[in-house]
Amino acid sequence: MLAVFVLASSLLVNTGPTVAAMGCSGADPAITSAAVTSTKQEGGLNAISVGITVQNRGTQGQASDVLQSVLVYQNDVKIDRKGIPPLRPGQSYTATYTFRRSTEANAGTTNLRFHLVMAKPVPPGNEDCDLTNDSYRLKV
Repeated sequence: MLAVFVLASSLLVNTGPTVAAMGCSGADPAITSAAVTSTKQEGGLNAISVGITVQNRGTQGQASDVLQSVLVYQNDVKIDRKGIPPLRPGQSYTATYTFRRSTEANAGTTNLRFHLVMAKPVPPGNEDCDLTNDSYRLKV
């Protein structure tokens, strides 16, 4: 019981943005959260899934041809990319990133960073009007 509590409480460390963009009059895709959604033991490894939520906090929707993704960094090494569809104002999308690590690894020893990027060129009128909310960090 104690081991489960320690594992659960240490996996949900939130070091991401806490303040919503203010005064953004356009599309504003933002990473609003990243959290462990499941852990499954596979032999001597844990398969850990993280849900990464992106929300358009702006006043405008994104065009259907916008190409954007979340880059996934583990301990400062880029290891994955998750596509994010164009979003209407207020709409959210959650991508899942799953990684494996030893069941003996201490909690809080894996540093994850998620960074939202848009493919260039960005269609006119679809620029991200607030770049300050495009990164999120999580320790697992």
